[in-house]
Amino acid sequence: MLGTIKQEVIVQQNGIVTVYSPELRAGLRAEVIVILKESPMSRARATVQNETIEAQSTLSELLNHAAADKERITLIYQKQVFLAVVPIEDVNVAKQLKKCMSDYTQTQLETIRVDKALGDFLETKARLTLTYQDQVFLAVAPMDDFDLIEALEDCIDNADADDAIKEEGESLTSEQVDKILGW
Repeated sequence: MLGTIKQEVIVQQNGIVTVYSPELRAGLRAEVIVILKESPMSRARATVQNETIEAQSTLSELLNHAAADKERITLIYQKQVFLAVVPIEDVNVAKQLKKCMSDYTQTQLETIRVDKALGDFLETKARLTLTYQDQVFLAVAPMDDFDLIEALEDCIDNADADDAIKEEGESLTSEQVDKILGW
C-alpha cells in the first residue's frame, strides 16, 4: 500500500530539499517528486533532530508536536525570533536554557506562563522564557542576538549528545555521536 507525505519546503543551498516526518524510517524506500512553486506566505522554520524543515504548520501545531513526541526543537518564527523548545518534562534542559538566557542577559528572567496568544509575546522580539499550555518550555531570542542563539542551540545539541551517549553506552566515538546528531 502506498503512503504519501506532502510538505511544502524551502530549497536550501546547493539544491538540497529536506523532508521530515515521523513516518519516514531508515531503510524505507521512497519516490520523491518535487513541484516548484513560489509562495510569499510566512512559515515556521524548524530544526528537528538536526534537520531543517520548512512547514506550513502553525506555531501551536509545532509546539504540540514537540510536546507529544517529547522532542527538542528550535524554530525561527516569522523570520524575527528564535525559539528553543523542549517538552516541559525535560526539566534539566529547560534549566540549562534558562541559565543560558540569564547568563547572557545578566538578569534573572521570570518564566511567563502562556496558554493562548503566544504570537503576541513573540512579536515583542524580547528575550523571554515561557511555558506554553504547560506542555513545552521556550527560550526566546531576537534574531539579531547571534551569540545567544548559538548558546541556546549548543544547549540543545549538548542535551541531544548526552542522550545519544546514554542510549548507545559509554563507548561512542566522537564520529558516532556526530553521525547520530546528523553533523
